[in-house]
Amino acid sequence: RMDRSTNHRYLRPIRGFTLVELMITIAVLTILTSIAIPLYSGYIREGHYAALHANLNSLRTPIEEFRLENGSYGPAATLTGQADIDARFGWDPGTDISRYDYTVAVVGTNNYHVWGTFGTDIWVRCQDRMSRCCESDGGGSGPSASCP
Repeated sequence: RMDRSTNHRYLRPIRGFTLVELMITIAVLTILTSIAIPLYSGYIREGHYAALHANLNSLRTPIEEFRLENGSYGPAATLTGQADIDARFGWDPGTDISRYDYTVAVVGTNNYHVWGTFGTDIWVRCQDRMSRCCESDGGGSGPSASCP
Protein backbone atom coordinates (compact mmCIF):
# COMPACT_ATOMS: atom_id res chain seq x y z
CA ARG A 1 0.00 0.00 0.00
CA MET A 2 1.26 3.42 -0.89
CA ASP A 3 0.92 6.44 1.28
CA ARG A 4 -0.90 9.21 -0.57
CA SER A 5 1.20 11.91 0.99
CA THR A 6 4.37 10.51 -0.48
CA ASN A 7 3.08 9.34 -3.83
CA HIS A 8 3.39 11.98 -6.55
CA ARG A 9 0.43 10.52 -8.47
CA TYR A 10 -1.96 11.66 -5.75
CA LEU A 11 -0.58 15.17 -5.23
CA ARG A 12 -2.52 17.95 -6.88
CA PRO A 13 -0.47 20.70 -8.42
CA ILE A 14 -1.08 24.22 -7.13
CA ARG A 15 -2.99 26.06 -9.81
CA GLY A 16 -3.34 29.79 -10.36
CA PHE A 17 -3.82 32.28 -13.12
CA THR A 18 -1.18 32.63 -15.74
CA LEU A 19 0.10 36.01 -16.80
CA VAL A 20 -1.63 35.64 -20.17
CA GLU A 21 -4.99 34.96 -18.51
CA LEU A 22 -4.61 38.05 -16.30
CA MET A 23 -3.65 40.21 -19.29
CA ILE A 24 -6.67 39.01 -21.29
CA THR A 25 -8.98 39.72 -18.35
CA ILE A 26 -7.56 43.23 -17.94
CA ALA A 27 -7.90 43.86 -21.69
CA VAL A 28 -11.56 42.77 -21.70
CA LEU A 29 -12.34 44.95 -18.66
CA THR A 30 -10.61 47.92 -20.29
CA ILE A 31 -12.66 47.50 -23.47
CA LEU A 32 -15.92 47.22 -21.53
CA THR A 33 -15.05 50.31 -19.46
CA SER A 34 -14.15 52.33 -22.55
CA ILE A 35 -17.60 51.55 -23.94
CA ALA A 36 -19.57 52.04 -20.72
CA ILE A 37 -18.20 55.42 -19.59
CA PRO A 38 -19.17 57.41 -22.73
CA LEU A 39 -22.61 55.78 -22.73
CA TYR A 40 -23.14 56.73 -19.10
CA SER A 41 -21.95 60.28 -19.75
CA GLY A 42 -24.42 60.53 -22.63
CA TYR A 43 -27.28 59.45 -20.37
CA ILE A 44 -26.30 62.05 -17.77
CA ARG A 45 -26.15 64.76 -20.45
CA GLU A 46 -29.59 63.80 -21.79
CA GLY A 47 -30.95 63.97 -18.24
CA HIS A 48 -29.73 67.56 -17.91
CA TYR A 49 -31.33 68.47 -21.24
CA ALA A 50 -34.63 66.94 -20.13
CA ALA A 51 -34.55 68.81 -16.80
CA LEU A 52 -33.76 72.10 -18.51
CA HIS A 53 -36.56 71.63 -21.05
CA ALA A 54 -39.03 70.78 -18.29
CA ASN A 55 -38.04 73.75 -16.14
CA LEU A 56 -38.16 76.18 -19.07
CA ASN A 57 -41.57 74.81 -19.97
CA SER A 58 -42.74 75.43 -16.40
CA LEU A 59 -41.47 79.02 -16.74
CA ARG A 60 -43.80 79.59 -19.67
CA THR A 61 -46.93 79.58 -17.48
CA PRO A 62 -46.04 82.47 -15.12
CA ILE A 63 -44.71 84.54 -18.03
CA GLU A 64 -47.93 84.10 -20.01
CA GLU A 65 -50.04 84.78 -16.90
CA PHE A 66 -48.09 88.02 -16.41
CA ARG A 67 -48.86 89.04 -19.99
CA LEU A 68 -52.56 88.26 -19.57
CA GLU A 69 -52.75 90.33 -16.39
CA ASN A 70 -50.62 93.27 -17.61
CA GLY A 71 -51.12 93.33 -21.37
CA SER A 72 -47.41 92.78 -22.11
CA TYR A 73 -44.30 91.09 -20.74
CA GLY A 74 -43.14 94.39 -19.31
CA PRO A 75 -40.21 96.54 -20.36
CA ALA A 76 -37.35 95.00 -22.34
CA ALA A 77 -34.83 93.53 -19.94
CA THR A 78 -32.58 90.56 -19.35
CA LEU A 79 -33.54 88.86 -16.11
CA THR A 80 -30.71 86.65 -14.90
CA GLY A 81 -31.18 84.19 -12.08
CA GLN A 82 -34.17 82.91 -10.21
CA ALA A 83 -34.52 86.00 -7.98
CA ASP A 84 -34.82 88.41 -10.95
CA ILE A 85 -37.25 86.12 -12.78
CA ASP A 86 -39.31 85.56 -9.62
CA ALA A 87 -39.47 89.31 -8.95
CA ARG A 88 -41.17 89.98 -12.28
CA PHE A 89 -43.00 86.77 -13.13
CA GLY A 90 -43.37 84.89 -9.83
CA TRP A 91 -41.58 81.71 -10.92
CA ASP A 92 -40.15 79.12 -8.54
CA PRO A 93 -38.39 76.24 -10.28
CA GLY A 94 -38.17 74.23 -7.07
CA THR A 95 -35.11 72.33 -5.93
CA ASP A 96 -33.33 72.37 -9.30
CA ILE A 97 -32.31 76.01 -8.90
CA SER A 98 -29.02 75.08 -7.27
CA ARG A 99 -28.05 72.99 -10.27
CA TYR A 100 -29.13 75.19 -13.18
CA ASP A 101 -29.01 78.87 -14.11
CA TYR A 102 -31.89 80.54 -15.96
CA THR A 103 -32.26 83.73 -17.96
CA VAL A 104 -35.29 85.48 -19.47
CA ALA A 105 -34.70 88.12 -22.13
CA VAL A 106 -37.80 90.24 -22.70
CA VAL A 107 -37.08 91.58 -26.19
CA GLY A 108 -40.33 93.42 -26.80
CA THR A 109 -43.77 93.94 -25.33
CA ASN A 110 -44.92 90.69 -26.93
CA ASN A 111 -41.79 88.57 -27.25
CA TYR A 112 -39.23 86.90 -24.99
CA HIS A 113 -36.44 84.34 -25.08
CA VAL A 114 -35.47 82.00 -22.23
CA TRP A 115 -32.52 79.74 -21.62
CA GLY A 116 -31.11 77.52 -18.95
CA THR A 117 -27.58 76.31 -18.42
CA PHE A 118 -25.78 73.59 -16.52
CA GLY A 119 -22.08 74.26 -16.29
CA THR A 120 -20.47 75.74 -19.37
CA ASP A 121 -21.32 73.28 -22.11
CA ILE A 122 -24.92 72.14 -21.45
CA TRP A 123 -27.66 74.62 -22.27
CA VAL A 124 -31.16 74.85 -23.72
CA ARG A 125 -32.50 78.01 -25.36
CA CYS A 126 -36.11 78.68 -26.35
CA GLN A 127 -36.90 81.79 -28.33
CA ASP A 128 -39.86 83.67 -29.79
CA ARG A 129 -42.22 82.85 -26.93
CA MET A 130 -40.88 79.28 -26.78
CA SER A 131 -41.90 78.55 -30.36
CA ARG A 132 -38.41 77.27 -31.22
CA CYS A 133 -35.92 75.57 -28.91
CA CYS A 134 -32.35 74.43 -29.43
CA GLU A 135 -29.70 72.90 -27.23
CA SER A 136 -25.94 72.81 -27.05
CA ASP A 137 -24.08 70.35 -29.17
CA GLY A 138 -20.77 70.49 -27.35
CA GLY A 139 -19.38 73.48 -29.17
CA GLY A 140 -20.21 76.67 -30.99
CA SER A 141 -22.12 79.59 -29.60
CA GLY A 142 -23.57 79.82 -26.14
CA PRO A 143 -27.21 80.04 -25.09
CA SER A 144 -27.39 83.82 -25.42
CA ALA A 145 -26.96 83.56 -29.21
CA SER A 146 -29.97 82.84 -31.40
CA CYS A 147 -30.83 79.28 -32.35
CA PRO A 148 -29.40 78.32 -35.72
